[in-house]
Amino acid sequence: MRILIVEDEPPIADYIERCTRSLLKEKIRRIDVAYTLEDARRHLRKQAVDLCLLDLNLSGSDGYDLLKQVLALPSQSIIISAYAEKAITAFEYGVIDFVPKPFTLKRLQKAFDRYLGKGPGSSQMKFLAYRLGSENRLLAVETVAFFKATRVFVEAYLQDGRKILLEKHLNQLERILPEGFLRIHRSYIVNISHVGSYRHCGASRYRLQLKDGTFLPISRYRYPALHHLLKK
Repeated sequence: MRILIVEDEPPIADYIERCTRSLLKEKIRRIDVAYTLEDARRHLRKQAVDLCLLDLNLSGSDGYDLLKQVLALPSQSIIISAYAEKAITAFEYGVIDFVPKPFTLKRLQKAFDRYLGKGPGSSQMKFLAYRLGSENRLLAVETVAFFKATRVFVEAYLQDGRKILLEKHLNQLERILPEGFLRIHRSYIVNISHVGSYRHCGASRYRLQLKDGTFLPISRYRYPALHHLLKK
């Protein structure tokens, strides 16, 4: 796991690094520390990161632009900040967790468990960040009909017919998407509000039809969860 800590106070950055090494141990491949937003941006341009531990206020600079950059990449973020009033917005952007300062080792462990898929995620996410050229943009999650895994990343199919490439993996999205999105196949996550019908097609084949007529496959072992959700 490649981790970037973005924190402008060296003693706190050192403490976060010590705690991280203590909790994640051999899972860590590399840890780097950036003390300014510009240092963090330079690092992200040169080095791939799996997880960013980010303070949203660095020497008075707002970290949301950097957060959008991080979340547009195939990486995820945990916010560690004293500004608890920013938690709701951070979750809307799709962060794994918001750890308020000062924090305990137990609270940080909970955040890492969420990242590793061992704990409950957030259901407050409203936006997905993506890159278009040199820009980092936000996509309203509610406008997505379904997500499809490609050979490398994920395509988001919007209700208006557009398709947007996200530098994410389907497993990452499954952890952070809000209620109303369900993984129905190893290659698909669907927005339940767009489902028109679904049925067993014989043998071990299952199929879902969206309200716009699009057909998507359902895997046999994911069919019960879909059926349980839609029959309510």
